[in-house]
Parts: sequence; structure tokens; C-alpha cells
Amino acid sequence: MQNTYTPTNARKNFFSLLKQVATEKKPVTIQQKDPDLDAVIVNKKDWDSIQETLYLFTTGTLEKVVEREKDDSGSTNVDEIDWDTL
Repeated sequence: MQNTYTPTNARKNFFSLLKQVATEKKPVTIQQKDPDLDAVIVNKKDWDSIQETLYLFTTGTLEKVVEREKDDSGSTNVDEIDWDTL
């Protein structure tokens, strides 16, 4: 199945598109003449994951995690992390 549809084709195949997005975990684009009006249908779990990643990025938490992953000293003890202040 394709991943880009016109609004008319998307409407005709709506339930099929929902099933495709849910099972294949690939987003579907609804493409219009004006690109500013395009839309994307995404699996709910994938959307939640995107939102969580954006939250971690905007709060600086993701950067701290990456820094700690690069820390080769072995000084980070998971039990000693204050998760509420990350």
C-alpha cells in the first residue's frame, strides 16, 4: 500500500488506512494542493513516543541522559540518581 493519499482517496480508504497505520507502524500522509494543509495519520503508540521524546528534549533530560551514557568513568550509580530533578 502507498503512504501518501489525496483527501478523496483517504476518505474512500479510511478504515484500511487506520489498519495499515496500526499494523505496519508507518505513517500515512494526506497530501493536498497546499502543502501547509497536509496531514499525517500516525499510530497512537508511535505518537505517544514522539511526544515523550519531545518532552525529554525540551526539558533537557535527554541531553543529561546522553552525557551520562558517554561517561566512561563508571561513577554513575542508577540507584543514586535523583530522577525527580533530572
